[in-house]
Amino acid sequence: MDDKVNILITAAATAQAYQLERMVAGERPVLFADSAELPQFMLKNRKFIKISQGSSPSFAHELLGICLDQQIVRVFPLRKEEVKALAESRTLFFEYGIEVIVPALPLLEKMEMKSGPGRIVIKADLSGHASLPVDPDFGLFLINEEYPDSRVAIFTVD
Repeated sequence: MDDKVNILITAAATAQAYQLERMVAGERPVLFADSAELPQFMLKNRKFIKISQGSSPSFAHELLGICLDQQIVRVFPLRKEEVKALAESRTLFFEYGIEVIVPALPLLEKMEMKSGPGRIVIKADLSGHASLPVDPDFGLFLINEEYPDSRVAIFTVD
């Protein structure tokens, strides 16, 4: 088994997954996962893992097994159903030392999830942004600074 610990980014079939990879580049090796099939050219020089859809009742437990097998310590779910499922299960992941980059359920229920124009901000980078809720915890957020109130949403690809 490799001594390196890894980051997992879902929605590998989307450009946003690779945009996020550039944001976390250098932190740790990045693995990609998706429930969709990927064309061979996208798999070149990349580690890809096939996962269930986020709406599957066993999604979180299957993903936990993958994380343990692949030494993944941080997960960035990018599809809405994945975010919801992992927000419900994040305590379980934390017990195994795995950070699931999703907000806690109470915050998740209050915020919109969307894709679109704006700046993507990862959890710890959130302090100091006035329009974010107090103690945003973990999350991948989309900030659209073109609006006067700098609207903030939970970033997803769908």
